[in-house]
Amino acid sequence: MKTIAYSAFILLLVLAIVMGLATWMEHLRGTEYVLTHFYKTSWFNLLWAWLSVSGGYYIVKARLYKKGSVLILHLSLLIILTGATITRFNGKTGIVHLREGMEIGMFTCEELNHPLQLPFTMKLKKFTVQYYPGTSSPSNYVSSVEIKDKKSGESFEETISMNNILKYEGYRFYQASFDDDMNGSVLSVNHDSTGIGVTYAGYYLLFFSMLWVLFDRKGRFFELLKKNFNSKISRSLVLFFLLFLPGLLHASQNRNFNDMTIEKDQAALFSGLWVEYHGRICPLQTLAIDYTTKLAGKASYEGLSPMQFLLAWVFFPEEWQRIPLFEVKHPELKKLINASGNACVDDFMDSFGEYKLMLYWKEMRASNQTAILKEASKLNEKIQLISMLRSGSLLKVFPFETEEKKIQWFAPGETLPRHADEMEQALVDHFFPAYKDEYRENEKAAIELFKLLENYQQKIAGNTLPSKTHLKAELLYNKVSIFSLLFKIALTIGCAGMFFFISYVIKNKDSRKIHAVFYSLLVLVFVTLTAGMILRGAIAGRLPMSNGYETMLVIAWTALFVGLLFRRSSFLTTNFSLLLSGFTLLVAHIGSMNPYITPLVPVLQSPLLSIHVSLIMISYGLCGFMILNSLTAFLLMLFSGKKTETAQTVVNLKEMSELFMYPATFLLGAGIFVGAVWANVSWGRYWGWDPKEVWALITFILMSFTFHGNTISWFKRPVFYHIFVVIIFLSVLMTYFGVNYVLGGKHSYAG
Repeated sequence: MKTIAYSAFILLLVLAIVMGLATWMEHLRGTEYVLTHFYKTSWFNLLWAWLSVSGGYYIVKARLYKKGSVLILHLSLLIILTGATITRFNGKTGIVHLREGMEIGMFTCEELNHPLQLPFTMKLKKFTVQYYPGTSSPSNYVSSVEIKDKKSGESFEETISMNNILKYEGYRFYQASFDDDMNGSVLSVNHDSTGIGVTYAGYYLLFFSMLWVLFDRKGRFFELLKKNFNSKISRSLVLFFLLFLPGLLHASQNRNFNDMTIEKDQAALFSGLWVEYHGRICPLQTLAIDYTTKLAGKASYEGLSPMQFLLAWVFFPEEWQRIPLFEVKHPELKKLINASGNACVDDFMDSFGEYKLMLYWKEMRASNQTAILKEASKLNEKIQLISMLRSGSLLKVFPFETEEKKIQWFAPGETLPRHADEMEQALVDHFFPAYKDEYRENEKAAIELFKLLENYQQKIAGNTLPSKTHLKAELLYNKVSIFSLLFKIALTIGCAGMFFFISYVIKNKDSRKIHAVFYSLLVLVFVTLTAGMILRGAIAGRLPMSNGYETMLVIAWTALFVGLLFRRSSFLTTNFSLLLSGFTLLVAHIGSMNPYITPLVPVLQSPLLSIHVSLIMISYGLCGFMILNSLTAFLLMLFSGKKTETAQTVVNLKEMSELFMYPATFLLGAGIFVGAVWANVSWGRYWGWDPKEVWALITFILMSFTFHGNTISWFKRPVFYHIFVVIIFLSVLMTYFGVNYVLGGKHSYAG
């Protein structure tokens, strides 16, 4: 029987390796290559079939029917594979291209590469794009269609939009694209009622069985939950945490740029001015912070506020283009722009006014970039941002009502539509030059001119502008910079807590009182982070978990929440939660993730998105606890030798990781399959072999190995378990960061 079991696990490992290899081949050779040579091949399907047979045989021989929850869990996975097989060989997908007024009764099948008849006809009545209020950012794409049954002759009208599909006669239609002239719509078609039904049944059984396992009082998880994980840590741990003690002090220069911008109080007036930016209407202060951060690396420059820095480039661009803002590292780039260290904007232009980085223009757009191209790309991004501001295209502060009664925002110098009057066009053309002149001569007159623009915005776009409460909330969010502040606080408290903990262990003192103090600090950090996320969500009008930056916030929140739940576990758990949360916020702060608050693209406007992301991010947060346990165990073994106390601590840390492994695995599995349901609702397929999907599945497979200690006895050994946790965490890093920044794909949100 063990031979059958081993063969099943070997197959799982082989599949994980093959899928990982396939994602790299896709990166090198393209999606079509891996579909042809990996995912759609007979040998790949046979591997899954062999795995299913081996797994089914093992279920019988191992008498899993005596453990109801475990039996249903394994059966659900077999049912999911069965559904996928039915979809693979019986499902039909394709597209139908509708033009307004034309009747279509067939669709182009992707599998057969020729048209197939539909049992009904479709006619596009109208296609429309809906926008977020007062912006040009699409909120939805809507096709109104008329369906006419070929047999009965009955007809009816339906609407198809993102996350709102049409189901009829076993066919499912999804909004996929549209024609440039807005008179045509492209729908994706799916005909796979049997496969989807079987697969969904497997999903529901999987969710049910995972909950059963977690709440089974006779199960291993409940046994671990009841244990006390108080443990002692040796003096050597100090070395580990000293390596990560954050340096929070930054040197600053005392140069004076006040004569190259406007006064701080005057600049602050512009903070609440509305601007269309990144697809939404927000305070100009938000744009100023993003602009300053992109150029200066932080939300201020040499004592200037973000608003002062932004307006400095608006009103005094000639002076600022000679300020050396940009650090240039690569020797070839230094030679190109004749700079020994930092460079200014003028350094990037030659004597003929040609842009020097144009030499790398085509290469910078390539996915595989060398070190010089990566640095050139980053510098180019900054130069282009300055160019956008200088040309005025970044400052869309002038609202205008079009003939279609929609609000469109214009930048300085842009030409308004023909029905605009001369006063409106004059405001767009001359506001900023006039303000600069008035500011030099008469500050009160400059303020009156500013109020003129402020009143104009309210008059034209008042009904579509965010509320005053929203404005105050976003200005508060910008001013406090909650998340940047919290990573410093969480790391400092966490590191201090570790020193206290080690000191109390060495002196054999009772740490309960000091634990209570640090637990109170954890609660304070948790409440503050929660408030910050609520504030960000209120500003965005959605749950804050749609991009890389926000998912890191979710992981940090999860780490603190776990610390709250396991208060009675140990002082160590409290400190781990603070450290993990702090490191996660630090990564979000210093990484290249995009902190901008942006509206959701239409396809992401589904409640399943929030569930999908939150489940997976909580799982990753728990993996963070497990890797800290394993690293701690390795350091103990390295510095404390084979002491009995050390061995017991390593066992305790293994059991703590084992406890976290249950919810981490089940949440990841649930997140993957909720994502599959969302994909099916949005795109008509629940699995597309996207690199992030594949690596999430690989991580799920690796995590599942740890529950089979009775079959693979190595997992009962603490040292091996900790080593395997490291492998799992590396897979998590590949899933989250590797796909985003290296492999790419539909799930990639780098930057």
